[in-house]
Amino acid sequence: MDRLYQIEQLATRMLEVIVSLFFFLILSITITLVIMRYGFNASIIGGNEAMNYLFIYTTALGAAVSIGSGEHIKITFLIDKLKPGSRKVVNIINYMLIGFINGVMIWYCLPWIRAAGYYESPVLRIPNWIVQVSVPLGCGLVILYCLSHIFLEVFNGRHAPAGGTP
Repeated sequence: MDRLYQIEQLATRMLEVIVSLFFFLILSITITLVIMRYGFNASIIGGNEAMNYLFIYTTALGAAVSIGSGEHIKITFLIDKLKPGSRKVVNIINYMLIGFINGVMIWYCLPWIRAAGYYESPVLRIPNWIVQVSVPLGCGLVILYCLSHIFLEVFNGRHAPAGGTP
């Protein structure tokens, strides 16, 4: 179980680095575009489009990171008052529901990608599926994290908390 927890923590750290890099690129492009626009009355072709695509990937991967690190949105007022056994059951149901919702999102986005994924973006001329695949990628990672958390809850009796050891 410790090995699974270590693998999960490593994956979370790697995704955090990727998301941070994307945020840095978004910030750099934004600053460059503002300086170019107001300082030189010029622009970078495809800069806004690239920022949008980076933001989409940041959101998709960020959702997986939040589940992996246990920092997803949750209201724990009542759950904190439960006994450990009941809390364990509620946590398992929580991750099952999160995984199910993300599975439904994958199910419905695949036909969307097949239908609209072959069109090219207007400026960068990259196929839309490259951007659209961020949805099943992020949802798939969320499902893997949910399964990992469920496995840790059931077989180890512990949950991987945010930023700490189990």
